[in-house]
Amino acid sequence: MKCSLIPKIIGTLLLIACCFANFNVFAHAPHSRETHGIIQFIDYQKQILTLTYAKAHGPQKLIWKADTQFMRGLKPVTATELKVGADVTIYYHSPFLGQPYAIKIIWTNNP
Repeated sequence: MKCSLIPKIIGTLLLIACCFANFNVFAHAPHSRETHGIIQFIDYQKQILTLTYAKAHGPQKLIWKADTQFMRGLKPVTATELKVGADVTIYYHSPFLGQPYAIKIIWTNNP
């Protein structure tokens, strides 16, 4: 009994296509996450924030980097204007390896 050549050719072409396909896989979503919390401690030297959450959840400690945006209301400010007790909205990334880091920190009041 002869096997048809067409299914073998199609199978071979599919196998070759799969070998050359490029797949993008992310351990976490590439977009930042949002959380609301209250600042309990700030270490300006090490650039670390310690947070607590009333209703939401998120990382207890966050670091910030040189490109992190600090905004009070709608105005950009420096990190030194952020105070303990401030109610903040934080956009952050949580990498697979390493500490979560803040992308943008927004607050409206100073305690």
